Amino acid sequence: FFPPKAPLTESNLPRQDGKVFIITGGSSGIGFELARILYYAGGTVYIMSHHERRALQAIETIKASPAAPPTAESSRLGVLKFIHLDLADLSTVPTAVASFQSAETRLDVLFNNAGIASAPLDMKTAQGLEPHFGTNCLGPFLLTKLLLPTLNSTAAMAPANSVRVIWTSSILVELGAPEGGMTITQLRDPSKNRNEHYSASKAGNWFLASEYQNRFGDKGVIHLTTNPGSLRTNTWRTTPKIYYWPFYPILSRPVDGAHTNLWVAFSKDITSSDGGRYAMPFGRWHPGQRHDVVLALKSKEEGGTGEALGLWDWCEEQAKPFIPG
Repeated sequence: FFPPKAPLTESNLPRQDGKVFIITGGSSGIGFELARILYYAGGTVYIMSHHERRALQAIETIKASPAAPPTAESSRLGVLKFIHLDLADLSTVPTAVASFQSAETRLDVLFNNAGIASAPLDMKTAQGLEPHFGTNCLGPFLLTKLLLPTLNSTAAMAPANSVRVIWTSSILVELGAPEGGMTITQLRDPSKNRNEHYSASKAGNWFLASEYQNRFGDKGVIHLTTNPGSLRTNTWRTTPKIYYWPFYPILSRPVDGAHTNLWVAFSKDITSSDGGRYAMPFGRWHPGQRHDVVLALKSKEEGGTGEALGLWDWCEEQAKPFIPG
């Protein structure tokens, strides 16, 4: 709850002219702050959100907000665009990707930022799945999969180690995830503990980042996972107040979580050898995650439990009908 000072903020972020970014859930919280910072750094930013009015309002707010004191360089603003995407409805993902790829030929960083927490037990995704696993894991899995050709081609022409995919996790992986982070049984037969579903889905984000890195890291794209911090964001909107109000006074600002993302997305100290690693607020590596979660990242042949591979296979199965032929 009391991390050290962020090493990378809007004050020392290099210019991002000519670079293209996607931020899911960019209409509020961390995503909004990321979009604002990258826009003022000269980047082209696509906000992918299921709520068009809020996203367009966020874009107008960013454009109207005061920037840092202008200089000849900082006066060059970027571009902000909206694309509709509902991670709880897989049918919207191919359309969103096609819309993006019709406008852009490069993608420098994908921020898999959007997510939900403490969704009601009777809530389902459009495909009838448990919402935390469907929205926080399966939706980003499909989005990343369909964007891989653009990410890979960008990595082939961009500076080494600069093209990245950032997967958003949570401190609750350490504090609330079940044994092994998550299990395949949870995916097929979810328990009645919605808070456990959220923490397990956040472990799932790390699992998917690790699997993507293992399978496609040789193409030059670096997949990283981050706990951005304990923050005052809309993630709490469906959480019973009794669970978070006691902690509210010590929660950090959304912009602090954006600073964590800036570090994993742009730190020049990060290389391909760091692919699959897990970062902490507000820009540092985790010194050592729970042993049972680390084992879940490994296959049984490697001496692990194979839960990450199981999640990957489940995502592949569920996403198959939505992958354009």
